Amino acid sequence: SKMCCTGFLKTMMFVFNGVIFLAGVAILGVGIWVQVDSGSLTSVVESIPGAPPGLDQLSSVSYVLIAVGAVLLVIGFLGCCGAVRESRCMLLTVS
Repeated sequence: SKMCCTGFLKTMMFVFNGVIFLAGVAILGVGIWVQVDSGSLTSVVESIPGAPPGLDQLSSVSYVLIAVGAVLLVIGFLGCCGAVRESRCMLLTVS
């Protein structure tokens, strides 16, 4: 019974950290996309009626997205590796 529970917890840790990792990849991707191609995004946003006027600060927001995405990516990666290898050090680093 104990082995079953341990396997389930290991799987759940892996899935949870995998979701964090994928979120980090997505946020990082959006941040890089805004940084590289902010012109198309600005034109899309400006075509929306009633859009707030402060959207010209998208480039500074993209730096925040890149930083948050990179941090989530590292945390998710360490968590997945820690769950698979059952490394207490990696899991403690994540939590």
